[in-house]
Amino acid sequence: MGPQAAQSSAHTPAAQSELTGLQTRRVLVAGEVILDRYLWGEVERISPEAPVPVVRVTRRENRPGNSSFVMANLRALGARPVGLSLVGADQHGTQLKQALARLGVETRSILSDRERPTIVKLRILGSVQSSTRATQQLLRVDEEELSPVSERSERRLIARAEVELQRCHGVLVSDLNKGLLTPALLRALIDGARQRSMAVIIDPRLDNDYSVYRGATALTPNRYEAETVTGLRLSNPAAWRKAARMLAEKLDLAACLITLDRDGMYLSVRGGEELHIPTTPREVYDVTGAGDVVLSVFGLFTIAGHGFARAAELANLAAGLEVTHLGAQVISQSDLARALAAGGDKHEHKIVPAAAIGRLLAAERRKGRKVSFTNGCFDLLHAGHLALLSFARAQGDLLVVGLNSDKSVRQLKGDGRPVYPAGERARLLAALEAVSYVVVFNEARAEKIVRRVRPDVLVKGEDWRGKKIDGGAFVESYGGRVMLAPLLPGHATTLTIDRLRGTTDAAKSPA
Repeated sequence: MGPQAAQSSAHTPAAQSELTGLQTRRVLVAGEVILDRYLWGEVERISPEAPVPVVRVTRRENRPGNSSFVMANLRALGARPVGLSLVGADQHGTQLKQALARLGVETRSILSDRERPTIVKLRILGSVQSSTRATQQLLRVDEEELSPVSERSERRLIARAEVELQRCHGVLVSDLNKGLLTPALLRALIDGARQRSMAVIIDPRLDNDYSVYRGATALTPNRYEAETVTGLRLSNPAAWRKAARMLAEKLDLAACLITLDRDGMYLSVRGGEELHIPTTPREVYDVTGAGDVVLSVFGLFTIAGHGFARAAELANLAAGLEVTHLGAQVISQSDLARALAAGGDKHEHKIVPAAAIGRLLAAERRKGRKVSFTNGCFDLLHAGHLALLSFARAQGDLLVVGLNSDKSVRQLKGDGRPVYPAGERARLLAALEAVSYVVVFNEARAEKIVRRVRPDVLVKGEDWRGKKIDGGAFVESYGGRVMLAPLLPGHATTLTIDRLRGTTDAAKSPA
């Protein structure tokens, strides 16, 4: 794989073929919309008033949650989501609808209800000594009304459902059992979808009776939900199969997909295939939002006609990406394309096009993470490279490595270099724990890629002391730092190549 392949692998025809046509799919999403509020801060002491941490708030953030997160995720995948829900006639409801509208979600059927407040979940997250690697949720505060919606609101929702079903290609339901999805509304959605030969995929509530979902196309319960409703302990493949089959047959479903956390997913297609999809080992940072991502991806690709098995595989892939983020994080079409292009390599998702790095880092910075950056050819990795990368990683919460393309390496080092093409060099770097992202750039100088990344810390080797460092003045202009890493004596790619060629006396080389 050459330099251009490394830069654009996420956009190859193979990776993109399964993602085409999604923008034509209008999907009705029904369920409780929630305003997720986050307070981020630093914990430096314990309160003198009680044995609790004192959080000094440094940032506030609002995000769409639950079914509104499903809508946001569908939009990021390229689909056209239509919301069906209630918000309060309050400031939080206005904020949530405005946020969804800005994302491109159709909100005309997200109705205001003066009798119920907008559901708000406030999460307080603290980090130790500014290191977001130690960030954890300290407290969650919920503001909600759990009683069933009024008969008047129920009638309004059913009327809007009938209107929206005429314009949509399928239905997703996210049921938190907070009073919105009454039996009558669920029946209107399921029966209305079946009459139009449309799929209706439901992420069910925690309950011991799922009869309200009878006739849906598919359910996506998690392990605990499936155990609660079936009475089975899902500790082995035989139990997974039995539970999935039981739900599919009892509820007249076409399929049942049970999510099994560390064990992946189990799919049972009624009268058809049985499939266990193991999870890809990843560093799990936070499982918040993983179920919503599964509903979004499994539902959308089922509606788009990709089949239950392939839709489940893609949902498993997307959920594996989501849990590596802190808090609910949408998985976009480009995220999924990169993962598909990686061909199962668990590290290749770290290799990103230059055009995408800014968006990815903006999401990281919203979590309070500090970005360090270094760049180079990294041809024939050696211990000196590892020392540089470890030093650079220690300066921030994540490390972006700018990698010279094959063309730019030839400009810098001459004919015969690089030894390995950019694609292979990028994969080796991505496999290193210290490296968060790798981005290939074509220019001989790094000024342009530094400006794209806009790092908090720019790291180069000690051999650059007294020299002009590409992007250094730019980084310092906004308060960033330029740091020089100590060198490991006797380690250099050119020296290694000369030794292999026999043109350098190893005994005379630096110790």
